[in-house]
Amino acid sequence: MRRCFLHIGTHKTGTSSIQRSLTQVPSLLSKANFYFPNSGKWSADSGHHGLAAAADSAEHEALVDSMILEVARVPHHIILSSEEFTHMLWRNTQGFQRLVDRIRTVADRVTVILYLRRQPDFIESNYLERLKSRFRLGFSTYAFARIHEDLGEFPLDYRRLIDVLDRVSNIDVDVRSYDGIRRSGVLPDFLSAINWPARHMIEEYRVNESLPIVESLKNFCRAQKQRALSGAEERAIELVAQPLPARPRMDFETRRHLIRQFEACNQELATRFALTPLLEAIPDEYMFAGWTGIGDVEPPHQGAIWQVTLDHLFSRGFIEMTETISERLEAIQAALVAAQKLALERYAHSEALQQALDTTHAALATAQRLALERYAKTEALQQALNTTHAALGAERTLAFERYAQIETLHRALAEAKSVPKWRRIFGL
Repeated sequence: MRRCFLHIGTHKTGTSSIQRSLTQVPSLLSKANFYFPNSGKWSADSGHHGLAAAADSAEHEALVDSMILEVARVPHHIILSSEEFTHMLWRNTQGFQRLVDRIRTVADRVTVILYLRRQPDFIESNYLERLKSRFRLGFSTYAFARIHEDLGEFPLDYRRLIDVLDRVSNIDVDVRSYDGIRRSGVLPDFLSAINWPARHMIEEYRVNESLPIVESLKNFCRAQKQRALSGAEERAIELVAQPLPARPRMDFETRRHLIRQFEACNQELATRFALTPLLEAIPDEYMFAGWTGIGDVEPPHQGAIWQVTLDHLFSRGFIEMTETISERLEAIQAALVAAQKLALERYAHSEALQQALDTTHAALATAQRLALERYAKTEALQQALNTTHAALGAERTLAFERYAQIETLHRALAEAKSVPKWRRIFGL
């Protein structure tokens, strides 16, 4: 007998982890006699979200036809998984029934697997998820609205969802608790639900799709303001978020109210489907046993607890607080910019002075070099002049000596002329 396991979520119950884990091991699936179709997947490692979207369109019918043809070629049991099937069941029950009927043409038995999560935990997780899409409601508004409204999702009074599921024909229903298995992992529980052979081990891929709390706060502020945040606004949020726990919780008064609202619903389902983990005791106060603040930051005092709850963080009060901080940061930033501008102007002035000083130094160096060259030339000229003077002095001395010699000769000649000739002849 060929079976189809139709895993329909709900949201925030580890469906992405199951889908990612199963898409990684197609050969192992085949060995275990299971098949995870490719038709209807939006990406290689996603679930069959396309089979749950636009169920009344021709495109959807073509996609279902493609899936039926694909699984008809293999003899294995079929696994279809998408949390969007929950929305399809709730909003388009007839479309869901048609999908089941089409699956029955290639499978002898269809088992719908549905995981339920405690409503307060679901609200906390799903609210942060919706903020990724510019969701505008504050947390408290969303939490209390979800008591009676589905807000485009599905009812949190799970009895209403089960009532719709009960009206779908030709299916088996397996309702399971997410709360009892979230720490150990949802994949082992899912595999046990489909009678997976124990000898074939699959590694579970834990998918953490949650954003850091600071990014969720930024998303909330962007949605509230309907625009991108300024640098000062982002910085203000980052400063406020630094001492926060990694995963803030709702105010315990809100939690107590939600538990009371869904207590009868959960008790009824726990009895019918053996979902004891779905039940939750009403807390007396909010405890920080699992505090995960940044660094060595201590948990807040009990009187300040409300300030780190989702109710406070995702509220108008938080927006106003960050606006005040961002205005101060902008003022500080403006002052810093002005100071920086003044510093740059003074730096430019100093650079200009330094440049002028360098130019003056260069001119002085050039003048000094020129003076030294001229001094060297003057020294050379002086030396040449001295040499010339010395030569002239020597020539003058020689001239004087020759003049003296000539004078001596002249006197001797004059004396000779004054002696009579006959005496000169006779030597008398």
